[in-house]
Order: sequence, then structure tokens, then C-alpha cells
Amino acid sequence: MIRRRHGQEGFTLIELTVSLVAGLIVALGIVGLSRDATHTFHEEMRSSAAEANLRTAIDRLRADLSRAGYMSTGNVATDPMIAKLPGTLNPINPALVGLARLTSILLNQGGSTALTPLSKTQDDPMNPDVIDIAGNMTSTDQYEVSTIQPGGAGGCQQIFLNAQSTSMYRILGLGASGPDELNNIFQPTTGGVGQFIVRLVDRTGRSQFLATCPGVAPTGVAGGGTQPFILISPATPVQLASQTGTVGGLSGYGSGSLVNPVQIVRWQIMPATSEPAQYQNSPLSGQPLTPTVVDPTKYDLVRSFVDAVTGDIVPGTTEVVAEYAVDLEFAFSVDTGLVNLQPLIQTFPFDSALNAPWAANITTIPPVANQGAERIRAVRVRLVTRASEPDRTLNVPVPNATPPFTYRYCVLPGGCNAANTLAGVLQYARARTVTAEVALSNQSRNFY
Repeated sequence: MIRRRHGQEGFTLIELTVSLVAGLIVALGIVGLSRDATHTFHEEMRSSAAEANLRTAIDRLRADLSRAGYMSTGNVATDPMIAKLPGTLNPINPALVGLARLTSILLNQGGSTALTPLSKTQDDPMNPDVIDIAGNMTSTDQYEVSTIQPGGAGGCQQIFLNAQSTSMYRILGLGASGPDELNNIFQPTTGGVGQFIVRLVDRTGRSQFLATCPGVAPTGVAGGGTQPFILISPATPVQLASQTGTVGGLSGYGSGSLVNPVQIVRWQIMPATSEPAQYQNSPLSGQPLTPTVVDPTKYDLVRSFVDAVTGDIVPGTTEVVAEYAVDLEFAFSVDTGLVNLQPLIQTFPFDSALNAPWAANITTIPPVANQGAERIRAVRVRLVTRASEPDRTLNVPVPNATPPFTYRYCVLPGGCNAANTLAGVLQYARARTVTAEVALSNQSRNFY
């Protein structure tokens, strides 16, 4: 018979059971802590993503606003420096809708509201604005004219550029990619899609605003790469000094005049279901947990180019700047003074009906004396983005907030309510709000 040595006894069944239960309790605690930490981590990641979207978008929007009126005009209907016959209205072709309403700022107050129905279900209903900003968005150069001749493609006029000028030398110095760069500057699309605007400044300092030739690339290089040119639409013929009573207009072949591009960009909030196919077919527009299905509650802040003829968005130019954007508002500081040396600045709050008349559509609302986009001296913008998923059951009201910042956004199509709160339904996503102000230095001396 083998006897067990002293000290070699094993654990009893009770001891093993107690140790297993204790270990299980510790493991459950660790799992619970890990779950809470993971949940908190993902919440903060979503919140950080909303803030990152906000910062990126506001920087780009500020950059575009700073170019409002840059190498362009504050108001094409009233600008006194446009070449025209004395005593006549500025020569605007009403068939060119985009060009006819060319102003530095065009505000469609609440223009995105019909596209963002969830914004109307909030405790503080939102009415996202749409804004068009016009200026030279692609270049900082003016290009010297060599000659202007008829006979281009499609009956368009050809504005030949001086290849020896400094601005053109930089482009032609790029070699084979030079013509493409010139085309990107004057028409930032491919395949001749859309028509854009060209400003022609004659020797008297007066301007003409022309549309690029339709259906073709508006620029090119002829003569073995030595004669760069721009094609101008027959709908906007270049005016001669004989047609304007010598108040501007071209004399001779136009040598010594200057041209530069002008673009109109539109900022608005758009539902993911209405975005271009390249976004709908990618995870960018999908639901957080089902990226292959377009999220019907998702709105994005988008930027698009506007066609000089139709006034509509140029196909293929819409880009998503910030995902999960839910509100976009603008407000102005304007100069109501009657004398150049005595400016009188008046500032309007967000959502005020007083903002819209200063940036109205001049093709539908006749210009009012001393009131127009050319008199806007600063633009304030308020942008709100949200997290991709709801993580709160309650809203956070902010009493007496000026301006009213949004901290929670209801993501339920039927609206959020107390019954959902009692049921513990996650119905609010955290939101982030930022405001910024941009001084329009290009308009500081406009008093027309």
C-alpha cells in the first residue's frame, strides 16, 4: 500500500469551486469595464470625427468666402466699371442665367430645408441655407491678351494670350501638362462639361464678363505649343470701343488687355440619397453598420460649381466636404453708408430675414440703391455636424444661448419623444457647432 507523503494533498472540490466562482466574478468585472471602455472609446471617436469634419469644412468655406468678388464683381448689374454705352444698363444676356445673376454673394435663405426634413423635427428647428460665392477660385493671376480673333471652334471667338508674359510662362514651363493646367484654371471640369466665366479687362480698366465656349475645352495651345488661347461663346461677344462710346471696350486687336477666370461655387447641405453616384456607390453615403445601403438620415455638406448659362450645378463637380452636416447658416455685416468716406456698418443676426435682401438674386429681384451683395463687408457662418450614430436618450437644452448652439440632434425620422427616453432608446446623436467670420476685403471699397 502506497502512502501519500505529507504536504502533497490536493485541493478539495469546495476549494476549487470557490476559486472558480471568485475568478468568474473578477472576469465579469473586467469584461464589464472593457465593454464600457470600448463603448466610450467609440462614442469619443464618433464625436472626434464630427469635430474633424467641422474644422476641415469651415477652413474650406472660409477660403472660398475670402475670394468673394476676387478678380470679379460685387454686382454685375450695378458695377460702374463694366464696359457699356453711357446711359444704358450693363450688357447682361438674360438667357445666360448664371452670368446674369453674377454677384459676389447670392444667398438662398433656408434653401436646403426641403432636402433636410430631419432638421425640422428638432426642438429648435433648423433651416439650412444655400450660398453661391463668385470669384476667381482657381488662380491668382491675370493673363495678358495678345490678340482677339473670330473663327474658333463652334463659331467661338479666340482670345490669344501672350506666351511671353510671366503668368503664362509659368504655365507653359510645365511642358506637356501646361495646356491641361491652363484648362483646369479656366474650366475645372473634364470633357468640356459646363460653361464658366471669363473676365476681360481692357486698357481703360473696365470689365466685360464672358462665357466660355460650350461643349469643348475652353482653352488650348496652337502653333506648336506657342499660342495659348481661350474660346469665348458667341452668346457673349467681346464688345468694341465703337459699341460702348469709348467707355471701355476693345480697340484694335485687344493687345494689352487682361483676362482671368471667374467661377461660382455653391455650398449647401444635401442628403446622401441625392449625392452623385460615386458617393452613393461608396461607403461614404452608407449606414454606419451597413455601408452598402445608403443612409436616408444622412446629410452632407457639399461644394459644387455653377454653370454660367443654366445657373445650375455643373454635373460631376459636386464633392462632399463634410459628412453628417445638419445645419448651415449665414449672416452679414453690411455698409449702409451713403458716402464713401463715412461707412455705416450694420450687423444682422443668424436667421434674420434682413440678411437675404443684401444677397438677392438680381434676375428676379431688381437691385435696390445702396443695398446689394457689393455692400457686404463680412460674412458670418454657423455650421453644425453630428456623430454618425445616436448615443444619447435625452436632448441638452441650452437656455438663452446666443447664438443657439446645437448639442444633440434627433436622428429618428418620426421625431424624438419622452416615450423613447423612458424606453431607453438612443435617439440623439451628439452635435458640434462652430461659428466663423470672414471679412470680404475684395469688397471693402465697393460703394455702388
